[in-house]
Amino acid sequence: MRKLKGTVILLLVLAAVLTPVALVATGALPYSAYVVRTGSMAPTISSASVVIVEADHYEVGQVVTFRRAGDRTTHRLVAVNDDGTLTTKGDANDTIDPFTVPAADVIGGVTASVPNLGYLVVYLQNPLALGSLIMCVLSLWYIGSSEEKPEAQQAKGSTGKPSVAAVQVA
Repeated sequence: MRKLKGTVILLLVLAAVLTPVALVATGALPYSAYVVRTGSMAPTISSASVVIVEADHYEVGQVVTFRRAGDRTTHRLVAVNDDGTLTTKGDANDTIDPFTVPAADVIGGVTASVPNLGYLVVYLQNPLALGSLIMCVLSLWYIGSSEEKPEAQQAKGSTGKPSVAAVQVA
């Protein structure tokens, strides 16, 4: 019974953690998550932070994520130009970006950021790392669920060893 309870709790925790991740990863929600890899947005958003981006929703003054040269960049939207392109700037940079961003390349506006979560995200992108983490969690769960219960220890006696009774047969 106790082992079943532990299994149910483990499954509920996994579901609570994996459901939001699955919803974002599958695109069921209008949000995406990206890792910030440089310090160009410091101190607002530090390197190795994860930013949550709402698709196609942004305004001047907001931090946005956009596609550029096959990568993603997160900078502040400074202005919308007359030709429809956008001018951006990293908060840590002294000048505006030397390029303009076509509106079609904007993924969306940053709604939240989580400092240092990027380390874990990058680690988990490696299949071996993900497998090792899963094995670690399962091992800890197995060790925790196979420990001898206090009631079983009391049944064996105070020494922790089984009692032996001698009987003489005549």
